[in-house]
Amino acid sequence: MKNVLMYYYNLQPKNIHQKKDIYYFKIKNENYYMLPVYRSNNELCSIYEINRELINKKLLIHQIILNKQNNILIQFNGLNYILLKSYLKKDRKIYLKDINFLESNTNVIKTDTVLNKSNWASLWENKNDYLEYQISQLGINHPVVVDFFAYYIGLAENAILYAKNTSIDVKPDFLDNLVICHRRINNYSTLFDLFNPLEFVIDHKTRDIAEYIKFKFFYDKANLWDEIHMYFSNNNLSLYGARMFYARLLYPTYFFDIYDNILEGMGSEKDLVHIVEKQEEYEEFLVDIYNFLRLKYNIPEIEWLIKK
Repeated sequence: MKNVLMYYYNLQPKNIHQKKDIYYFKIKNENYYMLPVYRSNNELCSIYEINRELINKKLLIHQIILNKQNNILIQFNGLNYILLKSYLKKDRKIYLKDINFLESNTNVIKTDTVLNKSNWASLWENKNDYLEYQISQLGINHPVVVDFFAYYIGLAENAILYAKNTSIDVKPDFLDNLVICHRRINNYSTLFDLFNPLEFVIDHKTRDIAEYIKFKFFYDKANLWDEIHMYFSNNNLSLYGARMFYARLLYPTYFFDIYDNILEGMGSEKDLVHIVEKQEEYEEFLVDIYNFLRLKYNIPEIEWLIKK
């Protein structure tokens, strides 16, 4: 890696540390990271433009460093890599209050890019179709997945209908301008992930909020309600935003992410059992969140949840 850094970047760190496929080092008290990249070229071009504009605004996010040929990527050990310079001195797990750090700095965003993931209903419908095809082909090898698959597809269909009806019934307002979000905020996310442009997508701000809440519920729900109350006491949603937030909470990302990991050989059905065992409690949580939101927003109920 020392030769690679010298050849492509004219950098000569004294010590290079490695964790799996990630390399990190320090030069003149500045932290650098070589990270493998799993984004398309079109996405990377959009990410780089956003990164450059945010850096020009003096936001302390990780900066993408071009190589000597002014390219974003290099190849090393059969993988595409990107070099980031980080201004973080210390890393830590994130909290709900951290998530909207980019919201007020999004006038640089071009929303008509490949990073735009705001059409949830369409994306989720395509995902459902893909998952149902997959399970028909591969389900025989994963009996636990098959046992619970129909329930979570049904929950996803509820979320799709809720998002569709929201788009029909309510118009977005200025609070619903698209912002910089992340592919996935979950229980493992840290400040490093929050500031990492390789994780950026363009979406409604409730994407990250809802994903954080879902994963925290299933893996570390201590103080979750305290965080929710604090967030909503300091931030406003439009009626459109409140309804989309609830649609996102309905959508079972936590199940489908594990499902994908299992099929890719990076997870086990035991991980799904952990989720399934808490699902009834999560249904109760969805009712509690509904009642909490109804204090301020006139959002429609999910009838079967309320009755149950």
